[in-house]
Amino acid sequence: MIIYYINMKTNHKLYSKLNGDVLPFVQKPVRYLGLETGTTIKDIKNIPLKFALAFPDFYELGMSHIGMGIIYDILNSVDYIACERVYLPYPDMNAKLKEHNIPLFSLESFEEIKNFDIAGFSLQYELSYTNILLMLELSGIPLFSKDRNGTDSPFIGAGGPCAFNPLPLNDFMDFFIIGDGEITTVLVCDAILEAKNDLKSGVVDISDYRNYVKRKLAEIRGVYVPGISKSVKKSLHNDIDLNYNFDFKTNKYVYINKHIVPLIETVHNRLTVEIARGCSSGCRFCQAGYIYRPVRERKKDTVVNAVKHGLHTTGLEEISLSSLSTGDYSEIEPLLSELAELTTEEKISMSFPSMRIGSLSEDILKKTAAIKKTNFTLAPEAGTQRLRNIINKNISESDLLQEAAGLSQKGYKSLKLYFMIGLPFERIADLDGIASLIIKIKKAARGLNVTVNVNNFVPKPHTPFQWFPMEKEETLNFKINYLKKILKPLNVNFKYQDPRVSFVEALISRGNEFSSKIIYKAYKSGAVYDSESRLFNYNAWIKAIETENRNQNENKFSYENDYQSYQGYFKYLYEEKNINDPLPWDFIDILVDKKFLKEEYKKSCMQNAKSIYYFNSEIDGEYLSTQNCRKICCLCGVCDFKTVSPIYSSKAANVKMHKNNIKNNENEKVELYNFNGNNDIKVKTVPFSEITFTYSKRGIAKYLGHLETVKILLKAFRIIKIPLLYKESEYTLRPKLSFSNPIPFMSESDGLYIKGRIPKIHAASMNLTDLKDKINGLLPEGLKIININL
Repeated sequence: MIIYYINMKTNHKLYSKLNGDVLPFVQKPVRYLGLETGTTIKDIKNIPLKFALAFPDFYELGMSHIGMGIIYDILNSVDYIACERVYLPYPDMNAKLKEHNIPLFSLESFEEIKNFDIAGFSLQYELSYTNILLMLELSGIPLFSKDRNGTDSPFIGAGGPCAFNPLPLNDFMDFFIIGDGEITTVLVCDAILEAKNDLKSGVVDISDYRNYVKRKLAEIRGVYVPGISKSVKKSLHNDIDLNYNFDFKTNKYVYINKHIVPLIETVHNRLTVEIARGCSSGCRFCQAGYIYRPVRERKKDTVVNAVKHGLHTTGLEEISLSSLSTGDYSEIEPLLSELAELTTEEKISMSFPSMRIGSLSEDILKKTAAIKKTNFTLAPEAGTQRLRNIINKNISESDLLQEAAGLSQKGYKSLKLYFMIGLPFERIADLDGIASLIIKIKKAARGLNVTVNVNNFVPKPHTPFQWFPMEKEETLNFKINYLKKILKPLNVNFKYQDPRVSFVEALISRGNEFSSKIIYKAYKSGAVYDSESRLFNYNAWIKAIETENRNQNENKFSYENDYQSYQGYFKYLYEEKNINDPLPWDFIDILVDKKFLKEEYKKSCMQNAKSIYYFNSEIDGEYLSTQNCRKICCLCGVCDFKTVSPIYSSKAANVKMHKNNIKNNENEKVELYNFNGNNDIKVKTVPFSEITFTYSKRGIAKYLGHLETVKILLKAFRIIKIPLLYKESEYTLRPKLSFSNPIPFMSESDGLYIKGRIPKIHAASMNLTDLKDKINGLLPEGLKIININL
């Protein structure tokens, strides 16, 4: 059972100052208290290696990121490592920290970040880079790697998808992890701990300590150290079932032993289980599809056990099966069959963040619609088949229309569609195709509310489209306005990305060492929180580029090519590259053969030619389309067919699953709802008793809002499996509850309550004292059940 330990925070002085001068004056102070369930709090003063896991964006986004949870759990499973979290403070918190001269601190123990051995940043989005500089500055850590000496500062590292071009952050980082981090991160910790011991024993002098550590890190596969590493081969975790995290109690590798459950709403407030890594589709614009190759899957039993364990320990009411293409998981239908029994019994809804069009079967729709009809997202990417062929988006219009109709028939009300503009060889006819496609979808799926999301194409490193130019801002703005005009009569919700944001994203993602200067000057000019659209400071980036250009002219810098100049920056973004010229990020080996990327680039050009000169019989359409590697291996270079091999689909066969053994005893279990032939949920009327939970909210719990408090209590009820009766709803099951009136924020009370209904058959056998103790064992300090009445 998970219990909160606020008294384990070692920095009591800092906590007292926060409680008096800061937390009462910021929004949602719970973000900064570390009161979540599932956290691991160690005696940090006596742990040999301290790791600050840093997310350079807001708490609500970072807490939704599955990779942070995996790494946090793995590091804390090692007895000599203490891993604690830190997120980007909101502007109000940032101002208060500066006002009271309070350094940035970890959530678990309130330890200052500068006192850790390592601070590791997750690089998910280029526009968060200036946030890293803010977090370093708030921590009192020198921004530039060259200015950090001895043991005065932690080693600053980074990993994640953006690390596959590490050059723009070269000046600020001591090391990067390229590729899978489960094992590599622990190896980095081991290397630094060994160096610390060498320093103590006199093997290395303090003056050479940081270079000594960097040389050690550069020897680890998948670790890039600026100034030392010449080339880096990405770290590859062949079997994602075998995490570094080993449970000695069960003698088994575990997915995530302890899930951190936030006390406030986050972007994705659900239990996320990664079922596969990598994608087999081969879309030519998609960086993730290439850098995460090959496809690796968790075994079905591993996924089922991870879901059961996660639901049992978190109390969450929605699970998400995560991968780049969930529908392509080779055991998706037997997996859903097994999970359907669990989700139906526990009233849990399922969602899929990424479904490839063509993989959404009738069985998947039926099972996901059983409890709660969540919004569905599909990504056609382009409005015409011609352009989809060019980008190797191997889906058909008929597949899309069929799946949209299926969603409507199953009772879904909302469909979100993702498109790209500015793709290579795009024409106005392709934009018209988006409107034409929406019209067909609305006819095939009447009543479906459609949202159209349009993103601007950015040619990312390590993709076949890395040689193509990006479209200029004025062209993208024209296309956006054109789409606004033609979509307006269709009654759709139209959303789009600001082309200026895409420009900065491209500026960084395609940059080299020179980009560090631009990032630093943009930060000093006020570019921070740029990943939040309302706070995006485009002028700061333009000012940074212009300032750096003036500095170059004044100092008469000489460059080997104009890529590093102000004009060269724009030229490099807006002009097509020669596929035989070297690219700045070529020293990163993603294991995909560059010749394969070149062939894919050429295929897209030939496909465009085919669409113009379709009568040219020498251009073979099948040759131009690269098949999904679950069907046939395309020899991209990742698989060596010894330790790494392709995963082929086997989901066509109907797999019969054994149902869980359920005791046929009406005294032990009451069926509260069933399904009719139309999959509509009908709640049965059963004799019930009203149960009242009286609770108090005092001390640090005063920072919890009313809705946050209620959700914490409901999660505890779900973990303990209190058999609350649910009220009937057309699309969603919700427990039938009533509450005391909300009290003002930061107020305290002993007279709060939550009322519900339970079947009389359960009420008679309840031990209320034992139930109260179990609930209180799951609640944060200050929130306490005082009494339970039936």
